[in-house]
Amino acid sequence: MKLAICTWNELVAPVFDVSESVMIVNISSGKLKTRKREDISGLDHLARIRRLSDLGVKTLICGAISRPWHDIITAWDIQVISYVSGPVKQILSALLSDNMDLQKFRMPGCPHSIQTHNLEVIARVAQAKQEKSNSVKKGTARK
Repeated sequence: MKLAICTWNELVAPVFDVSESVMIVNISSGKLKTRKREDISGLDHLARIRRLSDLGVKTLICGAISRPWHDIITAWDIQVISYVSGPVKQILSALLSDNMDLQKFRMPGCPHSIQTHNLEVIARVAQAKQEKSNSVKKGTARK
C-alpha cells in the first residue's frame, strides 16, 4: 500500500492546501519498504492530486484540508486521513505498530476525531501484517 504524508520539517504539515512536500511511503506485509520525499511546491492543486495518483498513492495523511480539495482527492480514489499532527516518524511507527492508534495524533484544538472511515486504511495495514504473520507460521514467507 502506498500512502503520502504531507510534511513540513519532519512533521505532518498543518494544512494540505498549502503544503510543499509529501513523503511517499510504501508499506508491504506490515513493513515499511520505501519512503521518499516528493516536492509539490510548484504544482497547482489539481497537478498535486494528479501527481499523487500517478505515484500510485492510495491514502493521504494530512492536517487540515479544505472540503473541496478533500472531495476532489477522494474522487480520484485516494482516501484522506485528515486532522493528523505530529512527527512523521511517530505517525509511521503508530501505523506499523500492533495498536495502530492515530487518535493521539489528532490536531490540537480540532473538534473532530480522526474520521472513522479512515480506520479502513488502518485495517488494511493490520490485515497485511496478519497475512505476513500467518505465512511465517506456515513457513511460506518470502525473504
